[in-house]
Amino acid sequence: MTHPQAPASTAGPAAPAAKPPEPGWLLKAATCLVYSGMLAWTVYSRRPGTLQEVAMLAVGSALVVAVFLLIVLGVFSLWKRFRTPRNRLRIVLGTGVFLLAAVAAPLAERHHQDRQRNIANAEIRKAIDALRLQAGGGSGAPEDVPDIDPAPKASGPYGEMERALKTVAGERLAQHRAYLQELKEIGLPRLFDASRLARDSGLIESRLILEQAEKLVPGYRQRSLEVLNAMPALVRSLSISDSEKAKILKALQDSRAASTEKLTRVWDLETQILHEFGLMITLLDDNRQFWYADRTELMFGRDDDLRRFHQHQDAVNRMAREQERLATQSLAAMPQAQLR
Repeated sequence: MTHPQAPASTAGPAAPAAKPPEPGWLLKAATCLVYSGMLAWTVYSRRPGTLQEVAMLAVGSALVVAVFLLIVLGVFSLWKRFRTPRNRLRIVLGTGVFLLAAVAAPLAERHHQDRQRNIANAEIRKAIDALRLQAGGGSGAPEDVPDIDPAPKASGPYGEMERALKTVAGERLAQHRAYLQELKEIGLPRLFDASRLARDSGLIESRLILEQAEKLVPGYRQRSLEVLNAMPALVRSLSISDSEKAKILKALQDSRAASTEKLTRVWDLETQILHEFGLMITLLDDNRQFWYADRTELMFGRDDDLRRFHQHQDAVNRMAREQERLATQSLAAMPQAQLR
């Protein structure tokens, strides 16, 4: 019995395996955007000053992110389904979004705090510059002394520090303005006005002006020391953390003796300046026949009198410069000017 033969079959070429889908352009663009934004934000938040610092920060941040990504991809590669190019890019994108979300909030808060610190520092510098310009005792006009609004422009703890500094500065400027106003009312700015001196028979008016000015000094000395002594209470009233208060109070305590000494010396110099003015009036009184007023200038008939008069002026200028130096140094007694 014969059996029919099955037709021989020849195997054709094997069908190619399905190729994993490539990532789409939208996925690539989103990944690039996320990582570019993250690196830019990281570099910007550090506020680099030079291009070299920018490059170092960018490269360093990119290396850290790359190492983290390699670790994440290594973990997900344990599963076969995550080894395709599309899934790998999805993992990279998801990791980038996670990192961006993790760092965005603290970086945004840091940026906000940096901005508030810069605002507070700018306002504090303005206040201290105003104080420095007015540091020279009784010089200047009361209308030239600025007002300082203690209301802070910054917010949060930096705003509280700004308020404290501006409050102290405002009180000191207000005292200085009041002192200058009283000196103006008794006529001290016109003490050496040539035409007034020429009219002042026996220079009696001049001596009266100096006597009244000297009586003002003790009261204003006491008021300025009271502002210094009130600073700890002001610091305790600030809405900042107890640790920050403790640091500021300790700094105030450590500098209190030196600050009090400097401020006392400023007013001692003011007394000495008024005394030097008295010696100049005495010089003019003792040599009345050897000088005269030529409009706004005093003209001396003898060189020796002119030399002695200039010596007194030089002494006054030296003491005024020392006043400014001491008053500027005493600003360090205020809760620290430059906020960190």
